[in-house]
Amino acid sequence: MRKLFLTIFLWFWFTLLIVALVLAFFVHAGLGHRGLLRLTIHDLLLFTLAGGIFCYFISRHLTKPLDKLGEAAAGIAAGRLDTRADPSLRKRWDEIADLARNFDRMAERIEALITGQRRLLGDVSHELRSPLSRLIVALSLVKQGPAEEAAENLERIGLEARRLDTLIGQLLALTRIDSGVDQGSPAPFDLANLVQEVASDGDFEARARNRSVVIKQADSCSLNGFEELLRSAVENVVRNAVRHTADGTAVEISLQVNNSRALLRVRDHGPGVPESMLSEIFLPFRRVANGNPDGAGLGLAIAERAVSVHQGKIRATNAPTQGLIVEIDLPLTAPG
Repeated sequence: MRKLFLTIFLWFWFTLLIVALVLAFFVHAGLGHRGLLRLTIHDLLLFTLAGGIFCYFISRHLTKPLDKLGEAAAGIAAGRLDTRADPSLRKRWDEIADLARNFDRMAERIEALITGQRRLLGDVSHELRSPLSRLIVALSLVKQGPAEEAAENLERIGLEARRLDTLIGQLLALTRIDSGVDQGSPAPFDLANLVQEVASDGDFEARARNRSVVIKQADSCSLNGFEELLRSAVENVVRNAVRHTADGTAVEISLQVNNSRALLRVRDHGPGVPESMLSEIFLPFRRVANGNPDGAGLGLAIAERAVSVHQGKIRATNAPTQGLIVEIDLPLTAPG
């Protein structure tokens, strides 16, 4: 408080001195030198005392809430991420109240980011431990087990190595999206053509599982954004649908354009998702219990990040009869 008080007081006194000198210049002829000197010194002393009291209360009024904000910032720096500004600060009617609200929003964002990173680190550690453990066991069996089982164990080693490669690749993709690495500048591209290409590739992969991918509707439209990033999002959604749809069924894709927005809908005919998990399947490593064990649980998380980059929304709902519907809602003008 002392530094702020001294700054305010010096500015106040300097302004007062300038005003006194200006007044003295205009009344110089009527008072004479001695009267002018006595009047100026008397007024300066009086205004200095009054100004000092005024500046003290002003500085106290400003520093008290700033001290509270400083204590909250120190709490966050000490690791107490749930620290927020004092509630009394948000009840003020000045800019400090706005500062307190912005501080709370910043603190909430920091807490969410750090908590998410910690959870992601724990999930990654857990996901990597299982295939690594199986790799070690299979390698030990190759070295010490019977020769007739070596081929089977080597196949298991190859399978786990591919799973690790897929997991690490998806983690890198997720990290690059979050950090904005290699995105470049947004450019216009044909969204309908992108959906048709992804559907064609997905149908080729689905036929090996006695399934198919069909396009019910594809309105012509263009989007200004990052084509490959959005392609990965659509591919992950379609592949997830192919993985979970029942044998002999088709994954249905539709692209509708309305009011400068594009709505992409992907529906499968699988078991669906419990209502309590519909909002969680877009988080990293979230899997439905007793669901398909394939995949690392990162595909939909990558899709959610990619859609967010394009200022869009992604959501999942259960179909009225059977299956899951994933909708991607995109503004055709985003991102700017």
